[in-house]
Amino acid sequence: MTHFAYEATKRGVDLLAALALLAIAVPLSVLVLARVRRGLLPRLAATACVGRNGRPFRLCHEVLVEEGSRLAWLADWPVLLSIVAGHASFVGPRILSQREATALPEAERDRFAVRPGLVCTWWLQQRANIDFDSETAADRRYLQQRSLRTDLSILLRALLALPYGNSGGTHGVAVHIAGIRLLNLGMDELVAAIEAAIHSRSCTQVAFVNPACVNIAAVDPQYRAALAHAEWVCPDGIGMKIAGRILGRPIRQNLNGTDLFPRLCESLAASGRRLYLLGARPGVAEATARWAQQQFPQLQIAGTRCGYFDAEDEEAVVAAIRESRTDVLLVAMGVPAQDLWLRRNLKKTGARVGIGVGGLFDFYGGRIPRAPLWLREVGGEWVYRLIQEPRRMWRRYLVGNFTFLWRIGKERMAAAPAAGQERWTH
Repeated sequence: MTHFAYEATKRGVDLLAALALLAIAVPLSVLVLARVRRGLLPRLAATACVGRNGRPFRLCHEVLVEEGSRLAWLADWPVLLSIVAGHASFVGPRILSQREATALPEAERDRFAVRPGLVCTWWLQQRANIDFDSETAADRRYLQQRSLRTDLSILLRALLALPYGNSGGTHGVAVHIAGIRLLNLGMDELVAAIEAAIHSRSCTQVAFVNPACVNIAAVDPQYRAALAHAEWVCPDGIGMKIAGRILGRPIRQNLNGTDLFPRLCESLAASGRRLYLLGARPGVAEATARWAQQQFPQLQIAGTRCGYFDAEDEEAVVAAIRESRTDVLLVAMGVPAQDLWLRRNLKKTGARVGIGVGGLFDFYGGRIPRAPLWLREVGGEWVYRLIQEPRRMWRRYLVGNFTFLWRIGKERMAAAPAAGQERWTH
């Protein structure tokens, strides 16, 4: 399909869909609001926005329904008028106000090549807490890949992502969920904190906690103690976001080790730090190291070793890591083994930062493919893992997810929703 045909078809679909939704929304809105406001019609407000090719337009929105009301969803229907008028689309880069557009650097103005949209890939990534890159990067990926199929895919994913809530709310720098203190930073802040820990020559243990980890910690006192001992424990996965939403303790980002790895490698390569990879099956850590050096040629790999060794070999492994003079040690032994190993040995290895990374080496070493981005955007990475290894993962996900939600439900009933936020002082 040519660019002109795509734009014409998209415009036609937008117009028909907006008119159909208006035919449903307007009468319903008027009827309900008339009952609520004793017959008053909706009062509309408009915001000055910028559309395709930098053209200004007025985005209408309803202000009659009070914020927090059960009828607040009715407040959004007037934006359909902007779609009918051709100023906006259902899918496209986020609609910017004139003030936001004026402040936008010249290099980022290519987003105005298309109509802005009510839904965009950046919105999806924020809902799933995987907004690690910039909004500009997300917009440019959309501009390169846009098609009717891509637009339909974004709309369907948006519907699936609606139950996860938004990323708003007041964020504490640390939150407590299921009795575990979680570091509540963004990914860039976590990378910067790791660099700062190396520079300060402190000894910092980092753990990632997902719903399965919470279930294990509830029945394993040694693992629970290891998490309490770790300097930083990071929320991993859509389940932790849902828990934060239920408890009224918003999680900023999904701080999983798999997404951290390339960003950490880039940072370590720039600062001249050394990285050691310990864990996984024979050959997998080496394959991961090769991937990292291909992507970041300046990165210094201090050494690698598989995670299959006997208890009597532990001291020799620790000695080898110490002799490598590594700054950061990644340990991929699974939960709780990796966190218990780090608690016992991190100081003896001489590494400044030790991180338990689970199955990270399997993904980057090529043993197991990772879920595609579109599935991660709707919080469905766990489904992909279940399909890959159903025998090993069925209990963790099909039973464990419900157990986790049961635990969070109990905590929600026992505690005030806003409790648990505190400042991070490390």
